Amino acid sequence: MKNLKFLSRSALIDNVNYFKSKKVCAMVKSNAYGHGIVEIVKIIDEFVDYFGVVNVDEAIKVRRISNKPILICSRVDDLKSCLKYGFEVIAEDENDLNTFYKAGLKDSCHLKINSGMNRFGLKSELSAKMVNEFLKEKEIKLKSICSHFSMTESRRVTNLAYKKFVRLRSLIAQDAMICFGGGNIFSYPYHFDMVRVGVGLYGYGQKGVKPVLKIVSHVSKTFYAKKGEFVGYGQKYCLNKNEIFAVVPVGYGDGLRRNLSGNFGVVINGKKYPSVGNICMDAFFVKVDKNVKVGDEVVVMSNADYFAKKIDTIPYEILTGFSNFRGKTIIE
Repeated sequence: MKNLKFLSRSALIDNVNYFKSKKVCAMVKSNAYGHGIVEIVKIIDEFVDYFGVVNVDEAIKVRRISNKPILICSRVDDLKSCLKYGFEVIAEDENDLNTFYKAGLKDSCHLKINSGMNRFGLKSELSAKMVNEFLKEKEIKLKSICSHFSMTESRRVTNLAYKKFVRLRSLIAQDAMICFGGGNIFSYPYHFDMVRVGVGLYGYGQKGVKPVLKIVSHVSKTFYAKKGEFVGYGQKYCLNKNEIFAVVPVGYGDGLRRNLSGNFGVVINGKKYPSVGNICMDAFFVKVDKNVKVGDEVVVMSNADYFAKKIDTIPYEILTGFSNFRGKTIIE
C-alpha cells in the first residue's frame, strides 16, 4: 500500500455550493492550501466564477486547465504574462493603475481597499480621490472593488473595518462589483457581489462546510520493545513496560509537523492508537497491540482542526504543509 492523499469530490462541491448565493472566487493559492492545485481546479472549474492565486506561476497552472477569470491576489511583476494569458491584477493606488494601464492591462484591474489589515490596499481618502480621477481620465472600468477582513471572529473589529471600506469606496464614483475575502465574512449581512473563499472551500473556518482532505498511509513494520528501551530520535520516549509498536512511513518530509511528535493519534482498523517518540523525516511511531499487522491502513489525518489544536496553530498551516506529501492523490 502506498501513501495516499484522498480528496472528497462531494465534500468539495458541497462546500462551493454553500457559498453560491454570491459569485465565488475560489482561492487555490499555495497549491490549493496543500490539497493540490491541479486536482482542485479540475473538480470545481464548472462550479465557480473565478480562481484566485498568489503569483503568475500558480495562475499559469490554473490557465492550463480553466478558461475562468484568474485573479492574482498579490503584487505582480510579470505583467507580460498577465497580458498574454489574460490574468487579472489588483491595484492599491494610482501608481499601480498607471503601471497596469501602460502594460495594456486597462481592462483587467481590481482595486483593493485597505480596511484595516495593512497588508495591501488603498488606505486614505486622498489616495481614493486620486484613484477616482485617474479612472475617469483613462476610462478604466474596474473589474471589482475589493477588501480583505482580518478578524472576522470579532464583530466589533469587522464592523469598524466595513465602515472604513464603505467610506473609501464611496469616493470611487464608478459602479463596480464588490468582492470580499476573509474567514467567515459570508456570515455578515454586508452588501457584496463576490466572495473570495479560502479555507472554507476546503472545509474549515465556519459551520456548514466539510473537510475535503484525508491523509492515509499503512503499517510498514511492527516490532516488540522491552521496558527501559527507547523509541525514536533523541531517546525522548522510554518504555516503562514491554510494548508493541508500528512504523508508519509518513514524516515531516511529507508535511507532518515535527512538533506534533507524541501528541496525536491515528486510526488503524477502526481503532485509535497514540503516536510516540519524535516524528522522523520519513516515518513516525505508533504504540499498538497484537491486532495490528504490516500492511494495515493508517488514517493519519482526517481533520486539520484536530492537529491545529494540538500545537496551537491554525488549520491553514497544517493543510499547506501537506503540499510536500509524497504519495498518490485519489479523488473519491
